[in-house]
Amino acid sequence: MFESSFLSSLIGFFIVLTPLIFIHELGHYFAAVRSGVKVETFSIGFGPEIFGYTDKKNTRWKFSLIPLGGYVKMKGELINISKEIKKETYDKDAFLQANLFSRFFIVVSGPLANLLLGILLIMGLYFFNGRYVSPPIINEVIQSKPAMQSGLISGDKILSINNKKIDDFYDLKEIVENNPNKTLSFEVLRNNGIFFLNVIPDGYSIGPKKIVGRIGITAVQPELEELKILAVLQFGLKDSMKMTLEWLQGLSSLFMFEVNKKDVMGPIGIAKISGTSLDRGLASIIFLMAILSINLGLINLLPIPALDGGYIMLFTYELIFRKPMSGKIQIILLKFGLLFLISLMILVTAFDLGL
Repeated sequence: MFESSFLSSLIGFFIVLTPLIFIHELGHYFAAVRSGVKVETFSIGFGPEIFGYTDKKNTRWKFSLIPLGGYVKMKGELINISKEIKKETYDKDAFLQANLFSRFFIVVSGPLANLLLGILLIMGLYFFNGRYVSPPIINEVIQSKPAMQSGLISGDKILSINNKKIDDFYDLKEIVENNPNKTLSFEVLRNNGIFFLNVIPDGYSIGPKKIVGRIGITAVQPELEELKILAVLQFGLKDSMKMTLEWLQGLSSLFMFEVNKKDVMGPIGIAKISGTSLDRGLASIIFLMAILSINLGLINLLPIPALDGGYIMLFTYELIFRKPMSGKIQIILLKFGLLFLISLMILVTAFDLGL
């Protein structure tokens, strides 16, 4: 059983992550070629090469031994870290010979490719498979909780809260969680009659400093809703934006130490979920790929040295001060960035293992 579960997780991990890494690096590759910069290597994974080939442009395409990521190696350096080597001494097709806009375009194209892929996957899933919607209808009311004390019952449909229209159960949940211990006016549909009830969510601690509201209700089973093309575009963009905001909120909670370590997912956690998605079918795999692709794009835009966002930060400095940052400072920042990323990887892996 363990071997089967482990193998399923491992296969799912590669099926889900490899295309996302490929698309990310492909974004860098096409932007570099478009900008006249020579790409020497396109690698999925790090370390020794397992297999590959060299194309007509003399770019080496390869799969490497350690599959946690990938890279596109361009001619010359990504940053000028040496005073002895002047920019003018590089060949015309070297990265540092490209103008500032082109370098920015090359670096940002990887994360943007992931963000675009995530949105397109969600839209494609909605178009061919439909969209699961949890209607704002109460399934169960828990004893002695605010919902029951306020008079809500099973089968009630929530139309609005504090005059804000509620489209699905997610909208209801979001408002309740963001308003612990505050009075909320619920517009309720019951037996073709509409009336209003005041509900005060209890405050529950989910982290050292994070308190969310709860009223003690559960949702009915999600319904699969077919969408026309305009609705596909609308909900594809809306849900992608919603995922982005949730990710940013989660990142903020992580840096503020307000997140429960059980909610943090590393490589092992991704592998487990990937294996589960593999068992559930193609739609689950595509949805997971969409979420991870958007997250991968956003992570790489963080202003951390060694990530794409770190290079964007350096280029922004160059744009403002009309000269590159000192080579010594760039090296220190890159070392700090690598140390931070390695430490973060170790930390989330420990969380995955329940340590």
